[in-house]
Amino acid sequence: MLSCSGLVSRACLSVVSLILAGCYTGLSGANDESGPPPPPPPASNGPLGVPEVAPLELDALSPDPAPGGVAFDLHLTGAGFTRSSVVVVAGQELPTTFVSGGELHAHSGPRKRGDYPVFVRRDDEDSRPLTLAVDRSAPRILVPAQVEVDEDTEVGLAIDVVDVADPDALRVHLLGLPPGATWDEPTRRFSFTPDFTQGGDTWTVTVLAHDGESRVETTFDVVVRDTIRPPAPEIIDTEFLDGSGYVRYTLSQWTDDYLDSPGYAGRAFTAKIMVPLEVPPEGVPVRVGLHGFATANPGGTGSASEIRISPHDPDNTYWWGYATSLPENPPAAGGAAPDYTVRRILHLVEYVLRNYPEADPTRVHIYGSSMGGAGAMVIGLLRARHFAYVDARLGQAIARNHRPGRITQLSGWWGEPELDLDGGGGLAAWDHMDLTRALVESSEARDQFLFLKHGKDDPTIHFGAAVLPSARTGESFYAALQHQHVGHFAVWDEGGHGIADPVLGDGWWTGSWSPIHGDEATLRRDRAFPAFTASSLDDDPGVGAGNGKQDWSDNAGFAGDVDVPGDTGWEGAVAGAIGRFLRWDGASVVDTVDRLQFALRVHAGDGSNPPAPGYPSEGDLVLAELPAYVDVTPRRTQAFRCRPGERITWAFGKARGEVVAGPDGSVTIPALPLTDTWTTLVLRRSLAVITASH
Repeated sequence: MLSCSGLVSRACLSVVSLILAGCYTGLSGANDESGPPPPPPPASNGPLGVPEVAPLELDALSPDPAPGGVAFDLHLTGAGFTRSSVVVVAGQELPTTFVSGGELHAHSGPRKRGDYPVFVRRDDEDSRPLTLAVDRSAPRILVPAQVEVDEDTEVGLAIDVVDVADPDALRVHLLGLPPGATWDEPTRRFSFTPDFTQGGDTWTVTVLAHDGESRVETTFDVVVRDTIRPPAPEIIDTEFLDGSGYVRYTLSQWTDDYLDSPGYAGRAFTAKIMVPLEVPPEGVPVRVGLHGFATANPGGTGSASEIRISPHDPDNTYWWGYATSLPENPPAAGGAAPDYTVRRILHLVEYVLRNYPEADPTRVHIYGSSMGGAGAMVIGLLRARHFAYVDARLGQAIARNHRPGRITQLSGWWGEPELDLDGGGGLAAWDHMDLTRALVESSEARDQFLFLKHGKDDPTIHFGAAVLPSARTGESFYAALQHQHVGHFAVWDEGGHGIADPVLGDGWWTGSWSPIHGDEATLRRDRAFPAFTASSLDDDPGVGAGNGKQDWSDNAGFAGDVDVPGDTGWEGAVAGAIGRFLRWDGASVVDTVDRLQFALRVHAGDGSNPPAPGYPSEGDLVLAELPAYVDVTPRRTQAFRCRPGERITWAFGKARGEVVAGPDGSVTIPALPLTDTWTTLVLRRSLAVITASH
C-alpha cells in the first residue's frame, strides 16, 4: 500500500486557501501536457432546458418471494423515483431509502404467508402496483462468502443456482463488479485479473437471480491481496503559487524491477502533482497529462478545479515501455518489452487516489498531444478500467503505421517490429499499440469514450494516423471506432503539428463540450453513457487516399503547407467532425437490471456560419435540418447487461422497436431521430426467447 509523506497539513492549506484566489493559466501546442483549460459549463439554450422528471414506474421487487415471519429489506427498481418517494405495502407506508432515480430500498416488518400489493408513492401520485409473494419457495444462489486473489493474477468463479422453477427462464446478474472484472452469463462465470494498483481493496458483489417466478439476491466479497508493492513516490518540493488556486508538489518516483527493467531499476523519475487549495464537498476530478516528444521536464501548470498529474518520459518510450534486456543488451528476438512506462503512470494515479481524499476516482481522465496523444489513447484504452475519458490530440493509433524515422527510434526500445518482442500476454508490444486491435478484442476498451483531434497538414504525425488501415485488422482507427460502436467525438482540420488551421483557427468545433466539468454529456467511470455512431451530422474524413494536390510522402503523407488554405492532399472534407453536437444528460441515467434509460438531444447552440465554402460551422451552430439520425449503443452499463442473442425492446418518444444483443452482449438502436429537445431512450428486457444457443 502507498503512504503519504511530506504532505502539506490541512490546516496550512486552509489558511492559504483564504488568501489565494483560484485561477487557471494554460498553454497549448503539440508538446504541452497541460492542455487547454476546462471550458465553462454550457449555457442553457432557450427552450432546450432540463429534462422533465421521468414518469413514475415500478419494474421489479427483490426479494420475491420474501421470507415469511421475519423482518426483511425490500429492493425496488423502476423510474421516476425521488427523495420524497415512499414504498407502500398492503396500504402501509414503509421506511424508505432513496438510492437513485431508478432504485429504492425499504424495510418491512414480519408478514404472514400471502400475496401483498406494493406500489411507490411520489407526492400525490402512485405507481402501478406489483404483487409481492411472502414465504414461497425461491432459488438458492451458491457462492462462497469471499474470493481472494493476488494482483496481476486471474481468478475465476462459477456461480450455480439451484431450486429453480423454470431453468429456461433463469437469469443471473452480477452488480457492483470490481473495475476490470467480467461476468459471462451464458457460462455463469465471473473473471477478474486485478492490476497492481488494486491490491488492498475489497468489493462486495451482488448476485441477483430470477427464474420467471422468484427473484433473490446474495453477495460475495472480492478481496485483492496487495502482492506487488513498488516504492512509494516521495515529495521533494512543495510550492504555493500566488493567485494560482493550487499547490504544486514535485515528486521523485523511484523504480524497482516492476516499474523498470532489471538493469535500470533503482533510478528515479521526476513527476509533479498540482492540487487545488479549495475543494467542493463532492471532490474534484483527476487529470493525467502526458507531454510530447523530447520534453525536458514534466509540466507544472495546475488548475483550481481538478488535481493534475504530470509524469515524465525522458527516454521518449512513447509512454509504453522497453525491452527487459536494456541497458546491458539491445532488444533481441525472444525477448520482452513490458509496459514499464504505463506502470509508472498508474502508480502515480494510485498514489493520488490513496493519499488525497478529495480526488474522485470515478472522474480520472487522461490528456496528451503528439507522443502524449498516442500515450493517452494507449493507456486510456488498454487500461480503460481506470479512466472515465480520453482526450488525445495529434496521436498515432497504430504503432506499426509510424513514419520510418519514428519506427527506427522506437525499435531501440521495443525491438524492431519484425522481432515481435512480447509486450505482455503473448502479444507483441507493437501489436498492443494497434488500437484497432484493442477495440476488436477488448470489451473494456470498447466501453471508453475518446475525444480526438488531427490535422490534414500535419507533417509529423500525419492524418493517416486516423484514416489509414491497420495491417492486422484491415481497418483505420476512425473506421474501427464506428464499426465497434465506441463513444467518440473526432475532429480534423487543415492544421499542422500543434499549428492551428489557417482559416478556422483552434477550438472551432464546439463552444460547450466539457464531459468532465460540464453540466451534460458528463462521463464517470461508474456510469453508463450512449455511444453515438453513424450520425447523419457526420462529415466525411475520407479513406486515406490522395486528391491529386500533393505527392505521397512516407513521413508527411499527403500533407500540404499548413499556411496555405485548401492545399491538403488528403481527400475528403478539408475540415469536419464525427459525433459533433450529440449530447446526453448524465443526471437522467437509470441503469438497473430491468431497464436502462437516458435523455438524448442534438445540442443546437450558438456559433458562426462557415468562414468559406467547404468548411464546417463554428461553435455549436447546427446547419443541417433536424432530426439527425444516429445509431446509439449503451456503453459502460453497470447493471443492464445483456446476454448474446437477448431481445431488448426500446422506446424513444413515439418510436418503438426491438433489437437483438450481439456476440459481446452490446445492443445498438439504429437511426434514432434526435432533435434539439430532450427525449428519453428507454431499453427494457423483452419477454421473447433468447435467440442464441446457451
